[in-house]
Amino acid sequence: MPDQTGSVQTTPEPHFIVIVPGYMGSMLRDKTTKEIVWIDFPSLLKNPLAIGQAIDNLLTKMIYDPANNNLEPAGIVKDVLIVPPLFKQEQYSRLLDKLTEWGYKVDPQNPQPSDLCAYTFSYDWRQDNRISGRQLGDFVQTMQQRHHGAKAWLIGHSNGGIISRWYLQKEGGKDHVSRMFYMASPWDGAPKAIDVMLNGFEAMGLKSLNFFNFGPRMEQLIRSFPSFYQLIPHKNPFLHNPDNEVINLFNDTRWLPDAKQKAFLASALQFNLDLESAPGVDTLCFYGVSKFTTTGGVASLKMDGSFNQVQWITTDAGDGTVPRRSAVHPWLDPKDCLPFPATHGDIYVNDAVLQFLQVELVGKFKGEKRDALFLPDFTAVFEPDGTFFKPGDPVHVWAQLSNPLTNKPISKAAVKAWISFRQPLPGAAGAGPQDSEPVKLKESAKKKGFYEATLTAPAEEGYFQVMASVKLVNKPQVNLKELIVVEKA
Repeated sequence: MPDQTGSVQTTPEPHFIVIVPGYMGSMLRDKTTKEIVWIDFPSLLKNPLAIGQAIDNLLTKMIYDPANNNLEPAGIVKDVLIVPPLFKQEQYSRLLDKLTEWGYKVDPQNPQPSDLCAYTFSYDWRQDNRISGRQLGDFVQTMQQRHHGAKAWLIGHSNGGIISRWYLQKEGGKDHVSRMFYMASPWDGAPKAIDVMLNGFEAMGLKSLNFFNFGPRMEQLIRSFPSFYQLIPHKNPFLHNPDNEVINLFNDTRWLPDAKQKAFLASALQFNLDLESAPGVDTLCFYGVSKFTTTGGVASLKMDGSFNQVQWITTDAGDGTVPRRSAVHPWLDPKDCLPFPATHGDIYVNDAVLQFLQVELVGKFKGEKRDALFLPDFTAVFEPDGTFFKPGDPVHVWAQLSNPLTNKPISKAAVKAWISFRQPLPGAAGAGPQDSEPVKLKESAKKKGFYEATLTAPAEEGYFQVMASVKLVNKPQVNLKELIVVEKA
């Protein structure tokens, strides 16, 4: 790329990278004791006889009260984080490892002028995203002092992209940032946020915690977080009643039980209305297209306006958490919104995304080009039939292939699947088993483009990835994966 003198630029402009993690992606610790509260799995599980008390302590400390907040951010979450139905999230450290491989020093204390550097920004994701955006600004300016005024390149995953947008547009960030990379970051929320607010979620990928009513209790806890209301879609009429009439959650607030929650909702609407414009810096938007995703629902209401039940609608238009409609930012040039066969919680470690990102960060200054081969010209949706399995359980997997231009199914593809160990369950140890032997998925005779097979859950407990490879004639191979939990309980 030529510079202002017309010569070819062979090194990137002076800059530093800031990684802004997504929701629940920052650890939180007690300001007084410095003990990790969110989330230290080994400490939570170390005494089986006291797990109930430990969970009570965790849920009590996690309630958000801005007037009496005794928690502070303490770095990025280091473990795989599974929060069904909201998301399944990979370790951010895998992205940091790649940056190191590309020549960046991660979180250096005394960087040299010639160093490429990347920093991790942790924040209290429970608080209003406006506060987090301002704190991001303070962090960037502190790093600028270390780097003699160089500008930041931000990589924001999920909610990390939302607070980056607030910083850029409302806190003067455009003067301190020159590039922005969104990773599965919604501009109009995700319907799954309402699902969690109404029903809670399954207990952090560990069935044993369900004995202590952990998931449902998180429903009330989540409602104390101002930021979570900011994840509710405000433009897309995603809820309807059985007569197909739109349910406007912001106009009729009877579904919320108290004035404090209604105030959070009104503030969240204004927050999102204030962000309806371009970020004002060079921006790329990465989004996932390999998962069935909640995109709407049909709700029946009680006489008092509260929800009776919701029948959620899923389509193949998203990354498992964020619908494609919300992941593609409308004010960006379409060529800068890039689809990848990735899920919401692993997009920042997806092989194709990392290959593309490497070119954008360092490769293009050495003459490399971002090529169309990064993006497959077919759609592959891949799913196992669940998240939790016992050792030896059958794991049914399927893939659905189609042409995104014609929406016609694709036949005669070579599709294989296998199970790969990811990491031990919290509090456990061990290297885990080797990958299982690949199994060929057979195409259904009744449904073209639909491939299926049955694997067997490993004998060992742990977090595993169900892996799949998809190969078409004269096309690059596409790899897909999905996190599952194998647990005896």
